[in-house]
Amino acid sequence: MAINIHNLHHVNIETSNLAETRTFYETLLGLEAKGRANFPTTGCWMYLGDDPILHILEIEDTGAPGARGGGNRLDHFGVMATGLDAARKFLDDGGYTYKEAGKVVNDRLLRLFVEDPNGVIVEIAFLMDETGKKEEAAPSKQWWVGAHFHD
Repeated sequence: MAINIHNLHHVNIETSNLAETRTFYETLLGLEAKGRANFPTTGCWMYLGDDPILHILEIEDTGAPGARGGGNRLDHFGVMATGLDAARKFLDDGGYTYKEAGKVVNDRLLRLFVEDPNGVIVEIAFLMDETGKKEEAAPSKQWWVGAHFHD
């Protein structure tokens, strides 16, 4: 049994050319840079309508291709999921190494991060209740459709 995901939420690109990358996606796909969660890093989120489908993070190019912070690369992609306890058990039983994200301001998602064999991170997000301590017991039907990381 695998983790119960619902949809691809976003893709994150690390780049040392933030302005050029932003312009590229604005021009090519008609995406629009709008709101971004309050992270201590520089970047932008590119929206398709109301959905921030492409996250761009500015990094310093250290010249080491493929390494985190070492050049332009696909960093991670995020999926929305349900069944946090089952997902943790699945990851633990399968011997996966994962990290749990800290709380983001104005956000009700708990995130688990798993690195694939190529260094790409899979971000698995779960909707939490108002306390942030447990998964939402009765989310609205198809809560993940149009869900944002900073509602």
